[in-house]
Amino acid sequence: MFRTKVTKQLNGRRREEVRALEQLCCAHDHIQEGVLLNTQEDQPTYFLCYEEELLVGLAVMYQIGSDAEICGYVHPDYRRRGLLKKLVAAVIKETEKCGVEEVRYVMQPHPSQVIEQFVSEGFFVYEYSEYLMEWRYSYELQSGGNLRIEKTDEASRQELARLLRDAFGMDEAQIQQRIDGMAKEQCIYYGAWQKNQLVGAFAILQGEDSVYVLDFAVDADYQGRGIGKEMLKELIYAVQKQAKDSGKEQMKIRIQVSSQNETAFRLYQKNGFQVISQRDYYQVNWKR
Repeated sequence: MFRTKVTKQLNGRRREEVRALEQLCCAHDHIQEGVLLNTQEDQPTYFLCYEEELLVGLAVMYQIGSDAEICGYVHPDYRRRGLLKKLVAAVIKETEKCGVEEVRYVMQPHPSQVIEQFVSEGFFVYEYSEYLMEWRYSYELQSGGNLRIEKTDEASRQELARLLRDAFGMDEAQIQQRIDGMAKEQCIYYGAWQKNQLVGAFAILQGEDSVYVLDFAVDADYQGRGIGKEMLKELIYAVQKQAKDSGKEQMKIRIQVSSQNETAFRLYQKNGFQVISQRDYYQVNWKR
């Protein structure tokens, strides 16, 4: 007899249970994933499925505005018993209370008969993949001096918002929400100026041994002029210089890109970035 508990808080014992199930499933499926055990205000919702006292299934829902993303794990010994469907149904029921319009299931690709069945039945519809790429060279770059890379400030925020809005096809409110949200995550936006014109931008999230590049964009009027390549070169040079000045070994430089953005993927690939992981996104086409 299975029972499902929905919670936003995990005590010490439950956190250990979640980590143990995650590690077991990742080892079984030969994948590298990670459930975000967030303690911040915007924490996810956890759906814990037990058989007696054993945690045999888990789903985690992250709400992003009117959208939600979910990931899930089912104990290898309990698969093909309808547990994942039970968990996804519980998520859908919860989203009805939250004003969520679109739900996507996110997974690192690996052979899964359950997912294949969901796709064949139309419950899951593949949408796109997201790649994490890493700069794989160790030699030092030098600044080309053709662009001026600086942190953006309040004076340049409106210009930054315009560039990002045009690049990502969002409206004004969505972009402002995006910029504010990135600030809360301690991401810093940098602008690329050619003379006094903002021609590109990107955000940096600093980790202990890695730097993550987000929202990389080139102004539409300046595309096709090598600006993107020059921006990548300048940001790599800046990261290398920062690591050297702080006495650290060379920092890993990572960037995310969607399979829907073939131009950006080719740009990164041609300039030394290689795919190190992949996540597939499926639209959940569940009857509510």
